[in-house]
Amino acid sequence: MTLFLDADVLVYVTVGRGQEAAKRARALELIVAGATWVCRACSGRSPRSATDPGHSVHSLFAARCILYGDSTTRTDEVRVTPFHCGPFANESERTAFEHLRGRIESSLGAGDDQWMLLTNLTWSVTHQFQADEIDLIAIGPPGVRVIEVKHWSRRWVDEHRDLVEQEADRVTNKARKIGTTARKSVPDLGRVDGVILLTRESPDAKELAGRLVRGVRFCTLKEWREAIGFDAAPALRPQQVARLGRLLAPKSAVALDGSLRRFAGYVNLERRTPPAERFHRVYQGVHATRHDKVILHLYDLSTSGEAHAETRAKREFETLRRLQLYAWAPRILDSWQPAPGYAGEMHFFTVTDPLAPAIRKRASDQSWDTPARLAFTRAALDALCEMHGETVDDAPILHRNLTPETVLVRHDNTPIFTGFELSRIPSERSVAPAGPPSGHWPPSTAPEVRGQGLHAADARSDRYSICASLRVLFENRDDETSRQALDVL
Repeated sequence: MTLFLDADVLVYVTVGRGQEAAKRARALELIVAGATWVCRACSGRSPRSATDPGHSVHSLFAARCILYGDSTTRTDEVRVTPFHCGPFANESERTAFEHLRGRIESSLGAGDDQWMLLTNLTWSVTHQFQADEIDLIAIGPPGVRVIEVKHWSRRWVDEHRDLVEQEADRVTNKARKIGTTARKSVPDLGRVDGVILLTRESPDAKELAGRLVRGVRFCTLKEWREAIGFDAAPALRPQQVARLGRLLAPKSAVALDGSLRRFAGYVNLERRTPPAERFHRVYQGVHATRHDKVILHLYDLSTSGEAHAETRAKREFETLRRLQLYAWAPRILDSWQPAPGYAGEMHFFTVTDPLAPAIRKRASDQSWDTPARLAFTRAALDALCEMHGETVDDAPILHRNLTPETVLVRHDNTPIFTGFELSRIPSERSVAPAGPPSGHWPPSTAPEVRGQGLHAADARSDRYSICASLRVLFENRDDETSRQALDVL
């Protein structure tokens, strides 16, 4: 069955299998950009699944949502259409999108006004220049707005004026490029402005509301109307809104799983931390030109309201930097630095990927014999003694996160310690949470830490954890040496 709509709406084609399938496809539900076109049975029953073998389902654009039934006709309108062109890079971008979408939907009155929100768009006028990354584009009756989402505070803005001016110039350039392209489809389109939308809700950040930096206005979430020009005189018809959305959006949307595939010159990124972990995300990837295999540590400060969020985020890097002389510490590749385009919001560093399994995984390898396991155990205990010997003000550096997952086995049967995000450097402020970082204490956690929190940890706690972790190497083995090792550990 083929349905042709007018010039402002794309063609939708559904292919049935056989005449019976074609009859079942008499009624179609058409919905606007980014949603799924579905097939509804002629009796008005529930929409068929996109996996129904009798139909081919496509994601295309339409201007309205109309249900054609056997005996009645009704019109439903989807007034705000999101089109996710890429994954959210940080929590601040997610917050901004959800806030705008909710406020627009709740503020629309009667009429046929349509809005489209394009998020995380990678845009380039020609292939000769590097593509711009645009956080959000709002298209509606007043026109088009290019929105840069930031989690800045007034203090940070005042201390980094040069960076702020550079970001403002980038927003203006992005808006100019979008406007130039949009006028090819809608010649009488008005000026396309860029704004910076601040997601931080603190009184400090609210002082930035209304500030102009090189012609770019700062808006808080409460000023969302000003950010998108919601109350301005209508300039675009619903058909023009849909047309501009089709022009600017990519050919296909992405699955929003919180992952990144490219970042700061690294490609083929695979997330290693749970999706629920947003403050500290860890990725495995490859540098696009050097082809180095790395572990990328990305910290999103916009997910935390703590005063010392950056200090806590930097803890793992600072610990690794002090331990670079030791073979059991991962090698730093990129030092601690702001994420490109996210100054004041996100930071990252990278280490060389050791390409080594954790001891819990390696323990299942039956070819790893008992003498080799004993040798590794001795090397791991020696490594911990070396770390505790690296003192600051006569106090040792503490790991506080030794588990069967954070101790790795290198190809030469030597250990590598990872998971330094909870470590403690005596000379610096301790900002790690007192409770378990993931909601529960690992079995290798020392009793005093379970009872009193991380602040109670000392060198003895690390020794308890490393011994408890190494026990997995000898469990379920029936030789006498393994049983003796379990007794000692």
